[in-house]
Amino acid sequence: NNKGEEWQFEGYLDDTKFGMMDHYYGYPIVGNEDSIPEYVSRGYYFFNNVASSTGNMEIVAQKLSRYNAKLCTLIFPEPPNIDYDTVSVGEGSCISPEVIIGTHVDIGRNVLIRPQSIISHDSIIGDFCFIAPGVGLMGNVKVGKKTFIGSKALIRNEVTIGENCVIGMGAVVTKDVPDNTTVVGNPARPIQANKETKTVTKDPSRKLFITNS
Repeated sequence: NNKGEEWQFEGYLDDTKFGMMDHYYGYPIVGNEDSIPEYVSRGYYFFNNVASSTGNMEIVAQKLSRYNAKLCTLIFPEPPNIDYDTVSVGEGSCISPEVIIGTHVDIGRNVLIRPQSIISHDSIIGDFCFIAPGVGLMGNVKVGKKTFIGSKALIRNEVTIGENCVIGMGAVVTKDVPDNTTVVGNPARPIQANKETKTVTKDPSRKLFITNS
């Protein structure tokens, strides 16, 4: 969304809670995946908030795409500190409050960046990534798609992290991380190779936000 545009939050589409709960965190649960075509036809925008699995984020995005759903991009105004002239934020991404983003940063589609994270200059974040609170990318960092970076992790400048990786909470990453790898510790070391992400939960269609501009 453009700087200054605001959204009114209407409710959730949630396959796991629809029919069992009326509200979630104070907002109504208005349907499930079967409800997507109805809200598309009514001109609503959608936001994909599946944060438990980056693979599931992609699955939900594919479902929305099949229905030609329009996605909203959320950039909170407190601040965050962004140079809108040099920073690119992909469709369906969310920049939380208190996030600092340097110049010439490229953020992909359906990326969630949580509060108090710092994305320094000339960094690239691929599609469907999750950046937990307090993460620091120190400049010229490249993050492949579907990668999860845990809270308070620090990534040294000019490091490349591959696709479908997990960076553990508090990890200090000083070297490149290959695709499908989990690293933890200070300095970060690999503990396992991840299988290519398919789905983690039985039903990944959780927490689809419906918004209407």
